[in-house]
Amino acid sequence: MPVATADSAPDIPQELIIDILLRLPTKSVGKCRCVSKPWRCLLSDPLFIKAHLSLHLHHSQKHILISISRSPPSSNLSVVTFTTTSGSSNNDGFLEKLTLLQNQLIFAQIVGSCNGLVLVLTFEGSDTPTMYLMNPTTRELVKFQHSPLVWDDADTSYGFGYDSSSDDYKIVMLSHDWLADKTEGYPAFVDVFSWRTGTWRRIGCFPYVPSSHSGVFLNGSIHWLALSKVDGLCVIIALDMSCEQFKQLPWPETDNTPRKRSRKLVVLGGCLGMVAVQSRHHMDVWMMKEYGVRESWTKFSVTIPKKASVWGPICLLGVDDVVLEMAGKNFVVHNLKERTMRDMVIAGIQDKFRRGVMGFCESLVSPTFYSQKWRAT
Repeated sequence: MPVATADSAPDIPQELIIDILLRLPTKSVGKCRCVSKPWRCLLSDPLFIKAHLSLHLHHSQKHILISISRSPPSSNLSVVTFTTTSGSSNNDGFLEKLTLLQNQLIFAQIVGSCNGLVLVLTFEGSDTPTMYLMNPTTRELVKFQHSPLVWDDADTSYGFGYDSSSDDYKIVMLSHDWLADKTEGYPAFVDVFSWRTGTWRRIGCFPYVPSSHSGVFLNGSIHWLALSKVDGLCVIIALDMSCEQFKQLPWPETDNTPRKRSRKLVVLGGCLGMVAVQSRHHMDVWMMKEYGVRESWTKFSVTIPKKASVWGPICLLGVDDVVLEMAGKNFVVHNLKERTMRDMVIAGIQDKFRRGVMGFCESLVSPTFYSQKWRAT
């Protein structure tokens, strides 16, 4: 536990006070920092923040999205919190607009999230993307540039994760030059940005043909869909954040040949998932219940109504309900048992045009703390 101490009543052991504070929600801890200087020191200590994160990491997530307004034209960040699974109340959730990067997002995308931090990429009116690492809960934000080792015309894919062995957050950038000589096998390079050192470095070549989707972080690794250079089949590739080595995960019992219909990886209910669009009106979602075990893949299917387009699952609500993002609608709930679908009522949501929705957990993790060494130079 932190070395810092807090003023307390003489009859209450400090260990008990710390235990109580650890169980408070993130925003409540933020308010408690205003009680006194000793409490602020205690609740800002990295050891307290890590202990708080470990207790709250698997609690229900919130979801960050980029909303696009047509009048006036602008792009902003918002946070959606789902509050009910039954629909018996007036609202299924509520939306809160963030002031971070307000009206500054141009052709932006949410690249990834990890431990309460969210990585956002935007072009800001230029061909060179700018990255922002933020904590939507504490409203902290750090700006940095993408890898200078990558050609401007290269196709890129990103990933964001946490290296527990070095207590470091890492951004991974896969760059693929389609115009390269075929005899070189369409080389793809792997660049890694260390949030502690503030430097990009190239760790080698990506031994597959990467997809355009961003990677998803789970179980200490970032996962991408890719194509094998040997047989051209689709594979799931994971990059371990600690040893920075690639490994291939088992494919579910379904077709793995390249096709026009889209596939993408997601994290649902703490499991690695793969979304496979079979047709305009049918989508399969595979979930790996036990990480790395082929036999643990399970599937549920979603029938899409006519004149509707599903962008993908957002999260699970309870056992039977899955939240879907649909084009032209805000969100819908699909009940897996009854095979029913209904629109969700989200208080405060107005813009139906979005670019990406991603889950994140509320945390006290500070992007400023991890970057203070290289930002001070």
